[in-house]
Amino acid sequence: MKWFKRNAVQDERIMNLKNQIAKEAWVLVMIICCISVIVKTFFFTEGQPVYTELIILIVNGVYYAIRSVSTGVYADEVEVHDQTHRFSMTKKQILIGLASGLFLALFFGFRSAYLYGDGSGTLEVEYFFIVFFASLMMYIPFFVVLTAVSHLAMNRLSKRRSDSDLEDSDLIE
Repeated sequence: MKWFKRNAVQDERIMNLKNQIAKEAWVLVMIICCISVIVKTFFFTEGQPVYTELIILIVNGVYYAIRSVSTGVYADEVEVHDQTHRFSMTKKQILIGLASGLFLALFFGFRSAYLYGDGSGTLEVEYFFIVFFASLMMYIPFFVVLTAVSHLAMNRLSKRRSDSDLEDSDLIE
């Protein structure tokens, strides 16, 4: 749809600054949604719904993943990252899965101690450790497998897309 677009020359510096501002705004929205989820979960006793915030968080992540894989950028990002950083992207994804599982286990442990403890202290500690260790056993394997497998699949699909783009450009030349 090029009905409203002009063929004016655009300054690359201005475009990069606009992209940087858009990226910062996106990060700010993600931080605000995360803070909103935490505040609604911990400080409102009647259980405020957090569906909108979760939809925003999930849809943005899925959209970014699909677009970066479909354009072949994800494999290029992984290759550049692996060349310039000490830990490979696969190792970082595994660590992110471990950290996510640990964070969620801590969250549920503290939440259950806060909500269901009797105020004496011993019951809160007991609830915390029971829920924390149960959550660790469930969520760490889930998140490690989720992040590592999705990273490997996205990298493979993105490499195929990037390679097909390179083959198409070789045919044109």
